[in-house]
Amino acid sequence: MGFFTPSDRVSYKEFKKALYQLRTHGFSHVEINEIENVFRGDLYESGSSAGISKDELNKGISWLKDHPDNHHLSRDRISKLEEVLRHYL
Repeated sequence: MGFFTPSDRVSYKEFKKALYQLRTHGFSHVEINEIENVFRGDLYESGSSAGISKDELNKGISWLKDHPDNHHLSRDRISKLEEVLRHYL
């Protein structure tokens, strides 16, 4: 969320704040790394498309839910991740 106006993207700085918050909720280093890997491409885009858009967030969360064998995040952890990231949209 922008300081003066709402943003439609989660910025890199906001994403790092979200990861810190998840660590305080008991997310492991491995879980945090997996989350970073899912959203890495979205965060490092250039210009006005930098950050995680609502659509990119939905796709990332859907991928995590649809591919439970490819990561170590439980459904509860995915729900918490979604809640924390949506706060910044």
